[in-house]
Amino acid sequence: MAKRLPEQPDPVVDRRRVFEGRIIRVEVRTIEGENGTRYRREVVLHPGAAAILTELPEGTFLWVRQYRDAVGEALLEVPAGTLEPGEDPAECARREVEEETGRPVADLQPLGAIWASPGFVRERIHLFYARVDRGTTDAVADPDERIETVVLSATEIERRIASGEIADAKSLACWLRFRLMRDEKGWPG
Repeated sequence: MAKRLPEQPDPVVDRRRVFEGRIIRVEVRTIEGENGTRYRREVVLHPGAAAILTELPEGTFLWVRQYRDAVGEALLEVPAGTLEPGEDPAECARREVEEETGRPVADLQPLGAIWASPGFVRERIHLFYARVDRGTTDAVADPDERIETVVLSATEIERRIASGEIADAKSLACWLRFRLMRDEKGWPG
């Protein structure tokens, strides 16, 4: 039997939905390896999300601090949110920036996408860079969110990344992609 390449998936011979919640579903899959051995994988199915590095007109950046029950602490993150069914990632990004920061988006640029934790979660996070207008609206976070907006300079962001205070993967990916695009395309910041 020929050895399968990494991009050739082992066939799923059985899948069982063991949980369905408001946002995620969990499946237990039985997979047959190339030597006939069967193994199980638990897979979390997520609809995807948008994460947005948000810059103010004066060159500082809007971050949000919010408590994350899964890790048991408040994290400093870029604004982000889950895609609604059928929602375009760019529209989700615009909606989340306004909901979480109270600022309308003036310009939105894609920074690519990442997989959150591909060993067991199918969640694709679309990354964006947004410039926001000076004007504000009322921030309208979801009822289960308590969000504090934090304004940071580029130097402060990097200091907090280096110290480990900013440790959220999507936020780190946004910052890295922004820095690479800024250098490549000559963006300000």
